[in-house]
Amino acid sequence: MGGGKLIVITGPMFAGKTTRLIEELKGEAHDRKVILFKSQMDNRKSATDVVTHDGLSMPAQILPNGEECARVLRQAAREYEVIGIDEGQFWKASPRFSETLEEIVSKHSKTVYVALLNRRADGKPFDVSMKLLPLADTVYSLKASCSKCGGPATMTQRLVNGVEAFGEEFVVGGSEKYEARCREHFVKVGNEE
Repeated sequence: MGGGKLIVITGPMFAGKTTRLIEELKGEAHDRKVILFKSQMDNRKSATDVVTHDGLSMPAQILPNGEECARVLRQAAREYEVIGIDEGQFWKASPRFSETLEEIVSKHSKTVYVALLNRRADGKPFDVSMKLLPLADTVYSLKASCSKCGGPATMTQRLVNGVEAFGEEFVVGGSEKYEARCREHFVKVGNEE
């Protein structure tokens, strides 16, 4: 099988990132030992599974944030050949998150998949994305359909009561709080620099 590899699946909300992650991991599970992690912040549909917007699911374990994150990832690398992480943007507070994943891939020859949003709701890239993308062996940059024109969407628009808004960096939600938008229909709102 060769050395390890880091595969990043990125794009806006509703692009199918988690669906792609689950499909890849289920394919890997035919002949390799696989584990999927999720954030405790993401409890939209299940506390114990990763669940897509269209209902596809896979059992997952909670990956803690902060210092504990690296320890749990290293332990998983001892027991599993393939590690999947959904909603990777949630680990911005975890010191050395990207460095730990690079270590698992390079030193332990494991395969790591990370699905994460490409940009924050203000249109700027997530710091985690900026750190992981240069380390990736493969990047799947997915697009959604713009909620306004149906064209290719690469942005995630945050909504409050159906109106474009800007605020907290992490607000967990689905179509009631977010829309996929193309650059033309993305509205920059609020406190951006």
